[in-house]
Amino acid sequence: MTVTPPEDPGVPASLPPITGVIGGVRGTAATHATVLALAASYDRAGDRMRGWAAHAGRLAADPGLLATAPLSPLTFTAAEAAVLEAATGVHGVLLASIAYEADAVAVRAAVRAFDECDQVVADTMHALDYDVGRCVGTTVATVAPALLATAAVALPLLVEVGPRLPAPARRRLAAELGSASDAAQEAVDRRPALLQHVVDGSGGLLDGLLSGATGPAGVTTYHPTVARAAGDLALLYAPEGSPRVVRRPDLAVPLAHTTPRCVADLMRHLDQTNALSTPDRPDDQGTLEIQTLRAADGTIRRVVYLPGTDDLATLPWSHDADVRDLPTDLRLIAGRPTTYAAGIEHAMLGAGIRPGEPVLLVGHSQGGMEAAALVASGSPFHVTAVVTAGSPIAQVHGYPPGTQVLSLENRGDVVPLLDGADNPDSVRHVTVQFDDHETSIAANHAIAHYVRGAESVDVSLDPSVRAQVESLHRQGFLSGRVTDSRVFQVTR
Repeated sequence: MTVTPPEDPGVPASLPPITGVIGGVRGTAATHATVLALAASYDRAGDRMRGWAAHAGRLAADPGLLATAPLSPLTFTAAEAAVLEAATGVHGVLLASIAYEADAVAVRAAVRAFDECDQVVADTMHALDYDVGRCVGTTVATVAPALLATAAVALPLLVEVGPRLPAPARRRLAAELGSASDAAQEAVDRRPALLQHVVDGSGGLLDGLLSGATGPAGVTTYHPTVARAAGDLALLYAPEGSPRVVRRPDLAVPLAHTTPRCVADLMRHLDQTNALSTPDRPDDQGTLEIQTLRAADGTIRRVVYLPGTDDLATLPWSHDADVRDLPTDLRLIAGRPTTYAAGIEHAMLGAGIRPGEPVLLVGHSQGGMEAAALVASGSPFHVTAVVTAGSPIAQVHGYPPGTQVLSLENRGDVVPLLDGADNPDSVRHVTVQFDDHETSIAANHAIAHYVRGAESVDVSLDPSVRAQVESLHRQGFLSGRVTDSRVFQVTR
């Protein structure tokens, strides 16, 4: 992991400071790759030196050289000694080749030791998170009957007595509840890793709650990972249906025909796309936009804007037309296909995207999760870049060669923590953590914060960040002329 200090000279004080950068050209994975490349160079050098030693041996036994021995015994002996010393002497190339080979072995062993040590630490922490979660779940399951009995008595009493309390008492109660909310926000702000550990132990929590229970058909009582737990929780909802994709010419994004020139422009555009499906417009849920850019040489680029979750209140065993709901979030964390993903690909076909045309996927929250999953699972389209904002995608691996993924995470936004782990350190995937948090947990997830975070990304001098931004420019996603913009709606 590489860390960019808040005083990054590229980021003005008026913008959110970048607090951390994971992955990219200056990440651990890139460093290890460079070190292993050095080990390979040592190997090749050793091979060349052994070739030189063999050549020296053949030279010493050359009949022409041997034939000169009677003519000049002294010089012949000196020449033979010099050749053999260069080949097999204390400072000869044969021993040097062994030293280079030993260095190559030592370097590879050191990298392997670092990787294995990191894995041991990660496995140990995960086991601890699971055990703590299981203990909590078992405790809750044990005391649940008493808690339910207490609630059955207390809640009606509170409903009856609450409105009759004196005004000062009601204000004090409201203040106490507000203080509890503020304390929760402060805990997330100060110790985001703590919430991550809680999520990482959610499989153990579920197992503890299910102790002694058989559960519904298909649900196991062992959930070693967050993905396994999310997958079984998704079984509580109706099965995924087929996507219904329609074009919505009646809807338009104000920036539809404006070319994005930076990462912040992508976030502004995504914010406007997200505004097409606000809670007061339930009939427009599931909308997304596909923008077409034409470069000066006539080549085409596509940018697909994917908003996040529309409905978190879906009840178990229920089913509606909204594809961006809680069950979809659970299936994404579990690494399973979703109706939303199938709908996105149908919309891309409907927009006329051809197999060889470069595509950029830009997604917020669930939209970013879908973007990452589509690329990692092998999209039929030529997706070369992904930008996510506030998306938990640590569980996504296997991005194909040539794909670049840039993830933005705001401090105090709990949603990126819901995968229970940091995003992996890889050359292709760069995660930028910035601090633009406020006092509301929900507000920290707003795209407006990610617009400001993207502004810091655009001017950052961190090598990993710069490489990602320059790649977006080089691929033509931040230039050219907009020739088309289409809004599609995906429903079940």
